[in-house]
Amino acid sequence: MKYAFWILLLIAAVILTCGCTQQSAVSPTEPTTTPTAADQPALARLSDSSPNATLSLDAGVLLLSFHAAGAQKMDIGFADVSDVYSVWYDFSTTGPFDGSLVLPVPQKEEYLLNVSGTGAWTASVSRFEPDAVLRAPLNLSGDGTKVPPAFYLEEGQYIFERNETGVSSPLYELLYANGSYVMDANNTYVEPGFHELSPETFRIITIPQSGEYIMSVLARDNPGNWTVSILSAPTLPPLGPGPEIPEKGE
Repeated sequence: MKYAFWILLLIAAVILTCGCTQQSAVSPTEPTTTPTAADQPALARLSDSSPNATLSLDAGVLLLSFHAAGAQKMDIGFADVSDVYSVWYDFSTTGPFDGSLVLPVPQKEEYLLNVSGTGAWTASVSRFEPDAVLRAPLNLSGDGTKVPPAFYLEEGQYIFERNETGVSSPLYELLYANGSYVMDANNTYVEPGFHELSPETFRIITIPQSGEYIMSVLARDNPGNWTVSILSAPTLPPLGPGPEIPEKGE
């Protein structure tokens, strides 16, 4: 009888030990993976046979990912139902192409999204949650209308340099992580501010505050290679006094 008692006691101890070990393996403090733009759930899926979507959205940024099955012209329109805010993009593909665009959402509202093309295509739209790990100096590149990774910039001045100029260059636009455009000091254009026929290879841009930033890239023809560098602008030393000018009569 005594042996049976000790055997039962040993079995109970083993069960309790196993139960405690199993519980600690699923601790609620276990770290989780932060969502990125690539794995956000789709808010809508569109195609050439279903080109429209109505979305109730909070302020922020959307990522529109698309696949063109072949050469075609494509148009993308995004506007609120109040007809206060709207953006419109158009571009061409010379063959099969996978691309993406950012769509700023300025405020909580219902929005209309329309995608059209002269050929077969599919698209999906999801929340874009920037996860900036890149910092200046930056060397970014792509093969057409595609959103590069978000990046972090300190407040200050930067050299925004591109390899392509004029109509060969994509349209570049800088945005804050919340979807607002980064404007120049006079609030007249979106940085970096290259116009369609601009021959400039670089511009000096001002980043007003430290934080995460997004770059929108819209190429006229896709695919098409592009390269951009964002470098801290050198700080000029303060000007010293000029040469002493003797007074008359000396």
